[in-house]
Amino acid sequence: MLSQVLRFTLPPLTTVSSSAFLTLLRVAAAAGASKQYYGYTTVSKSPLPRKRHEVCWVIHWADNADRNNVIAELNKISTQDATSLLFRFTDAQLVDLENALQAPVCEFAHVRLSDGTTLSDPALQTSMHKTYADTFKLVGFTGGYWAYALNTNETSGVPTAAESGEWVPEGERRLGVYVLGWESIELHEDAAKTPEFAEEIIKLGPHFGPGTGAWYAKLRQYE
Repeated sequence: MLSQVLRFTLPPLTTVSSSAFLTLLRVAAAAGASKQYYGYTTVSKSPLPRKRHEVCWVIHWADNADRNNVIAELNKISTQDATSLLFRFTDAQLVDLENALQAPVCEFAHVRLSDGTTLSDPALQTSMHKTYADTFKLVGFTGGYWAYALNTNETSGVPTAAESGEWVPEGERRLGVYVLGWESIELHEDAAKTPEFAEEIIKLGPHFGPGTGAWYAKLRQYE
């Protein structure tokens, strides 16, 4: 299953409750989207940039679904700033991912491994996954999962207006994104000060490249 994370802004006076966006949700459902979550990104102390009134839209797709018409319609109603990150998850991983998307606050934490990092290092990959596994020890965590982005190594994502459909070769993927649910941003900020949180971050720190950081969204599920 593919999971697409889209970020964009809508024209003034248009919101995620407007008829134009609700129509787009129906278009995605008709195109084969199995689940959709949407909402606004949230002001936080995170170092990664966000736009005012920025929308986050997460869509789960079957691998063979045709997403082109949905993206074309999005580009029509947005302010032409939409970007896309694409991930693959197994059905079992999606169960954990849903716990993040349905949480009061959903964090999208990005670890952009530097260009000089050796991706084939087993210790590095173990640490990348343990960073996720250790979150279960933290107060306020509700669940989630992580994966490497398929379509880019840049935190900003790929502009949908210029997306070519090409994927980064598997052995060259450097953008790990952790989709994590929290009871509140403050509980996550407190958790980030604990030894459990710091253990793997200290190991990975020397490998962090530009774009490492996080942003948050408050999402609702399209029924």
